[in-house]
Amino acid sequence: MLDLDLFFLLQAVFDLLLLFLILLLYLQVRRLQKIPFDEIEKRLKTANELCEKLSENIAKKQEISEKIISALETGASAWESTRSDSQDIKEKVRKLAQKGLSVAEIAKETGLQEGEVALILSVSKKK
Repeated sequence: MLDLDLFFLLQAVFDLLLLFLILLLYLQVRRLQKIPFDEIEKRLKTANELCEKLSENIAKKQEISEKIISALETGASAWESTRSDSQDIKEKVRKLAQKGLSVAEIAKETGLQEGEVALILSVSKKK
């Protein structure tokens, strides 16, 4: 008799738990029905358009970066071809930079413009 009472008690608890879960499921379904799916679709389309614009922007920035790098390399080549002592100057600039001198200090020491020093150092880092 005790086993039967325990069984019915456990069955009642289980049934109540099941009813509670069904109630929660019902409330979730009602909440989902209130969501304006057309608004969600509109926001997803807007997000997709923004992603496409971002991709285009990144592609443009990459193209500009490649042009700048090409221009720097062309400028470095032109500078090297106009100076007969370019190797000596580049080596001196590199050594001064390794000693920890700033671009301005290196320019003052070598007699170059700060832009030339920065160009030499940036090209040296790429190689």
